[in-house]
This record gives sequence, structure tokens and C-alpha cells, in this order.
Amino acid sequence: GIYMPFAAQDPDGNVTINLGAKGVIEMELIASGEKWGRGPGKDIHSSFRAAVDSPSFHLVQALATMVSPDGVDPAVDGYFEKVRPLSPEEERLIDIAARRRDETQQKKMLSVQHWVRDVPYREALQRLAGRPTVNIEGLVGGYTGPGGKTVLPHRAVAKLDLRLVPDMTVEDTLQKVKAHLAKRGFGDIEIKVGGAYPPNTTRADSAMIRAEQATYRGAGIDPILWPRLGGSWPGYLFTEPPLKLAAGHFGLGHGSGAHAPDEYYVIESSNPKVQGIDGATLSHVHYLYALAEQQA
Repeated sequence: GIYMPFAAQDPDGNVTINLGAKGVIEMELIASGEKWGRGPGKDIHSSFRAAVDSPSFHLVQALATMVSPDGVDPAVDGYFEKVRPLSPEEERLIDIAARRRDETQQKKMLSVQHWVRDVPYREALQRLAGRPTVNIEGLVGGYTGPGGKTVLPHRAVAKLDLRLVPDMTVEDTLQKVKAHLAKRGFGDIEIKVGGAYPPNTTRADSAMIRAEQATYRGAGIDPILWPRLGGSWPGYLFTEPPLKLAAGHFGLGHGSGAHAPDEYYVIESSNPKVQGIDGATLSHVHYLYALAEQQA
């Protein structure tokens, strides 16, 4: 199998083993007066807004059609057609995780006070494991400096990421997004795709996962098995044909704040339940020995 070094411990020392990950499509939606044929072809003074269309609002209106009125669920036509429901075994793993994970701690780590629609913790975990998403990463348009500037921008950009669950494909999802926008009069909005790849899945009874469980238990940790990571990594390169290998992440240690300015990794741990970088490094040695024993 293939594994990536990872700081898998929560602040309380617990570990979750992910049996796969969601896929992802990163894209830009670009609205412009030039492509739309309405609004300005260059930035103009906002005094003309009463008589001239706004590409920025054109983009905002397009984005609003892609999600439910509360902004939670994808509303792209046909988005859920190929979504594979969670299996009974995956539901069982979610039940276990809901009992064992610390909801208060997880909210604190995420700096959130509520789950969407105030759903209970178990349902929030179920959504993380089994629901595809439409997310706005960023919005850019017009003047964004200090103070104000009375401008009617000719161009606006939304950066999106779409998370995919098993049986969804990049190609089919992109076609659905394009058709959805075109049907509603937003076919002029340009779509630029960045990174994109499908979900991946690894069996719980694979030698790699058994070796991870054995190594964590040897360190006094009973790991939680989890259906799939809510985030994404291109593990499909290994799990899909022709290789069909197990793939995942492993490692003691703790870090958080991924992709944020304050992302961190614990070098020296003051918590006896959480390893610093020395114990984390040693865990990989133990893991490789455990994996060799599984293969013997």
C-alpha cells in the first residue's frame, strides 16, 4: 500500500483512521461584461449603475442558484444522482465515532458554535462522511483596498471547491454544473478548472489498515475507524486500477489549522498523551515493522 506521514492525534491523544477521502474539483467562475455582453467592458464609475448592468451581481445571482436557500446543500441539477448512500457498515462506524469523539473539542478546534441547521453531532458526522458539497473559497471583484472607491467593476471571480463522494466523477459533475448555469441564463460565466480528482476508498481489512491499528494500539491508543476524510487527496492514483492498492495516512503527533496562516505542528509536546516530533518519527518505524508482519 501507499501511506502519507500525518499528525493523526487529536489534542486529547485520540486517533482516527480514515478509510478513504472525498474527491474534489477546484474551479473559478468568472463573470465579465465582455463575455456577458452586458455591463461595462472596463471598470467605470458607480454613478452609472442605475443604467448599466453589474457583472458582480450577475455572478452572485449565479452562485445563489448552486445551493439551497440557506446556503447549506448543493442545488445543482442532478448533483446527487450518482451519490452512493452510506453503507450499513459505514453507518456503524459513524455511530461509534459519535460516541467516542469529543464534540465540544471538535467545535473548539474549528472555532464554530453550531453545526449546519443546528443538527445533532451524529448527523453532522454523517454529513461529513457522506455528503458532497459546494463551497466558496473566495470572492474577488472591483476595489478591495482601504476605504471606498465608487466603481462598477467589469469583472468578478468566485473560487469554488466541490467535494465529491463515491460514484461521483469529475467529468459528470462538471457537465452538471455547466448545464445548470446555462439553463438559468448564466452560460456566459466562464469556468476555469484547477485541480480535480475523484474520491478514493481503502478496505478496513487491508494489511495497511490492520498495521496502523496494531501500531496505534501498541502505543496505548484505540483508534477510531472513519468512512472517509471530509477533505481530499489524490489517493485514487493508487486505489483505482491498474494498481488497486490500499492508501491512506499514518502517524502519531498533533497539528491543526491546515491551510491557515496559523497552521501548526507540535514539535515538543507538554501532553503525555500526544507525541512530539520525536515520538511521531519513531511511530513510523514501528508502523513499518507492523506492516512487514502483516505481509509475512
